Amino acid sequence: MLEDMANLDNRGSDKKNPIPKEAWRPQLELDADGGYFVSTPRTQPIENATELLAEFDLNPNDWLITNVRRSKWQTYSGEWLESYRVSLKPLAKRASLLGYDDLERDLKRWKPKAKKTQSGNLTAIYNIGDTQWGKDAGDGTSGTLARTMSALDSALEHHNYISKRGIGQIALPQLGDCIEGTVSQGGRIMGRLDLDLTAQVRLGRRVLLEWVKAFAPLTEKLIIPVVPGNHDETTRQVIVDPMDSWQVEIVQQVLDICKEHPELQHVEGRFPERDNTTLAVNLSGTLVGFAHGHQIRDPQKWFAGQALGDTPIGQSQVLISAHYHHYAVKQLNHRLWIQIPSLDGGSHWFADRTGLGGNAPGGIVSLVVGEGHDPRRDLVVLS
Repeated sequence: MLEDMANLDNRGSDKKNPIPKEAWRPQLELDADGGYFVSTPRTQPIENATELLAEFDLNPNDWLITNVRRSKWQTYSGEWLESYRVSLKPLAKRASLLGYDDLERDLKRWKPKAKKTQSGNLTAIYNIGDTQWGKDAGDGTSGTLARTMSALDSALEHHNYISKRGIGQIALPQLGDCIEGTVSQGGRIMGRLDLDLTAQVRLGRRVLLEWVKAFAPLTEKLIIPVVPGNHDETTRQVIVDPMDSWQVEIVQQVLDICKEHPELQHVEGRFPERDNTTLAVNLSGTLVGFAHGHQIRDPQKWFAGQALGDTPIGQSQVLISAHYHHYAVKQLNHRLWIQIPSLDGGSHWFADRTGLGGNAPGGIVSLVVGEGHDPRRDLVVLS
């Protein structure tokens, strides 16, 4: 009796049961080049995504499932429902859809707008990382290409806006993992590529060259700092110099091209020393450090160790890294650490393990540095 009288009735808060998002209502968006469908809500999980094709009279022999996203919600009655968003590509067209020639034609159709050279005492930085050309996740390499070229248009528009600051120099850091490569997971990653290795490298070269051609007319000096990543390693069978990197090779190829063109003589690259994966560059009086990020777990602890070791990157006023595929910024006393997002189609492996990684917004990170100029003033994500 005492327990009944002392207890509170109806304990606990009410919970809002949201109406399913419009994106999760049954629908089909499909043409000859592929697309997606969203299944009807169901009360039991499926065993295989292929069984969902029958709902829209699709033949499993005609379509390749490239991605499956699961949504789960509770109705007002307390019942749990699940729906699936399934991305498809036609099996007969897979090779041509993702062939290098098609991607190259997409690049050739894009034309940068002509601008006049600007001068000043500051450097504008446009950080590019984790394009992972050849990765089939999400919308694959074709989607990454579209995002990267769209980001270039945004960067050019932004540069026109900040040019009044007095921008005399532009930096296009290449922060690693430009290609998906073939070495991850003991080589098993090759089963999830939509471009072979040589096509990945060619595409990386062509895209970087387009960025160079777009920005070179705008500046007195164009610098390309480059650091190797983990996906662009050439081999993991033996221990090699980390500078044996496809990212490094792509940048050097572009620099070799620039040497042959009279209008691109002011383009230069900066590379780490042998057996190093990090780089520090003096940009208009501000020492900026670059690292892919696979060597960093705790940025504050890692940066502190580099400072204690008096390494060049440990002396940097700004540290820029990639690798973790999402945007983050942290003020470390008088130093600034910036982690840039990726441009690829996401990571289903990471999303499956953690629930994250499938839809973090991508983009490139831009900032302006120079002696006496606060790097936070013009810090922005462009997408």
